[in-house]
Amino acid sequence: MVDTSARGSVRRTESDSARRERSLSMIGGVLGLLMFAFGFLRWLSVGGGKNQAEYSGFAFQMPTTAIVGLSLAAGLIALLGATERRAGRGVPSAVPLGLAASSLLLAVGVYLGKGAINPELGDKVGVEIGLILGLITAALQTIVLGMCLASRRKEDLDYNSDTSTTTSTRR
Repeated sequence: MVDTSARGSVRRTESDSARRERSLSMIGGVLGLLMFAFGFLRWLSVGGGKNQAEYSGFAFQMPTTAIVGLSLAAGLIALLGATERRAGRGVPSAVPLGLAASSLLLAVGVYLGKGAINPELGDKVGVEIGLILGLITAALQTIVLGMCLASRRKEDLDYNSDTSTTTSTRR
């Protein structure tokens, strides 16, 4: 879309779906930053009673670090893509969605397989608030970025279509 003001200058405006996609990408970015903050909470505990050890999302050699890292990467890519305003640049959505979905699947895997993290510990591994919040955040981020990808329309792929050309060949 092109908007001409009273002074005769031309400026580009985005369609409603492009604005919605930017907003959803920014929400996905905020959820990634929230996941980073949740990484400092306790995610898993081992043992019980006085000898119980609790581990944060960033604990050394814990599977939870990948969950936080993938969600943070998804959020940052979505956020940086949403703030990109140069002509011909769109909001990336497939890559952040893939990273967010990977984070969600890892969180589900850690939650379901927490007893198999170490064969010696077995059922002594417990879930803490960080893993629950991480699981919820990863699910929300995957849903939001999935909505972002689903909202993309063919006519919105390149809102600066007058400077780009597309060719197709049939074989």
